Formats: sequence, C-alpha cells, structure tokens
Amino acid sequence: MIRFFMPLMILAVIFLAGCGQEDTPEAALNEIKIALAERDSIKLAARADLDEFFSATYDATTIELAKRYDDYKAKYPDDPYFQHSAEFLTAYNAEHKDLHLNFLRGVSDSFFAKMPAPDVPEDNPTAYVANEFEKIRAATNATIKEVVVNENSATIFLELAGDNSLRGKFIGHLTFELGFSRDDKNQWHFDEIKNLDELTPALVDKAELVWINL
Repeated sequence: MIRFFMPLMILAVIFLAGCGQEDTPEAALNEIKIALAERDSIKLAARADLDEFFSATYDATTIELAKRYDDYKAKYPDDPYFQHSAEFLTAYNAEHKDLHLNFLRGVSDSFFAKMPAPDVPEDNPTAYVANEFEKIRAATNATIKEVVVNENSATIFLELAGDNSLRGKFIGHLTFELGFSRDDKNQWHFDEIKNLDELTPALVDKAELVWINL
C-alpha cells in the first residue's frame, strides 16, 4: 500500500514555503505552511480542501501511471502492482479509491491530532505515515522560483530541496507547479499539482525505493 501513498505524501511537502502580507497566492501558501506547523486543520481548510485535493490527485495520478504502465512494468519486475496492464491498474485504483482515500483521511487526522509514532508501523499505520510526513517536511527546504498570476488563477513554481539527512536525500530536488484559484471574495485557494505528468516518474522511483526496502 505504501507504494501508492508515498507519492501523495511527498506531494504534501509542497506546503513548505510562502510569504507575503497581501492576499496573494504566496500568502495563501504561507498560511498553509503555518497551518501545518501549528497542526491547525481549520486554518488549513480556509486555503485548501484536502479531501478534494487528494481525490483529484488520486485520479490524476492513476491516469499518469496508466500512461507509462509498460515502462514501469519493465523497470520494476518484482512489483506485482506493475505486472498486469494499464487497464488493470485503472480498474484496481477505481475499485480501491474509497479505501485508499479513507487511509489518507486517517493520516490527516493523525497528523492534526499529533498522534505519536508507533513502535511498529503496523500497530498504527496512519500515525506512522503522519509522523514520516512531518520528518520529511522538516528535512526539506522550499524556494518559490516564479509566480504567474492571471485574473482568477495562478501558478507557483516551487522548488523543493532535501537537506543532507537520509530523508532529505530521499526527497532530492523536485519542482512543483502549484495551481491556485481566486474566489468571489478575492481569496486565493490551493487546488492542484499542475505538472503531475512530469513528476510521476520520479515519484514512482521514490515510492519503489521505499517499497523494496520494507
């Protein structure tokens, strides 16, 4: 199961940076950063709908995985997930979507409740993943490289760089294109990862690295 959740956990690290006093996409990103640092789910919900984000990202990731399924099948012959077909993956993910998203909700609940990490991951998988996310978050630096703002939409180009720790080296260097939209009250909200097509191969490699070492 961690093969699928690791990419989403890495995607969650995008909420690391941002600055600004006006209501701008950068300010929205900064408020998300503060909400995560304070474990404040209400403050986070004002800038991002996690349920909607995870659901949309799940569907988008499934599409990207299916596009290159044959490549992953050849590259990872020991992973049963990639030893069928793109049609199998699409059907499998659709069938198990509710189960997987419920797990992610559990991770979110554990994170905001500050649940301690279990001695053994199997004792409380959601708390284990939540604590791993926090450790990865602490080992990652983020830099806004560019912001492109249109009338009611914006894209932030955010570069992530891991530190010299084991988890930092695991993250490495990744660039996310974050999509934001502005509502009728001129408030900016985070909506999506816009460059999943570019990121998915690297995220799969990282997920596989974790899986083969379990």
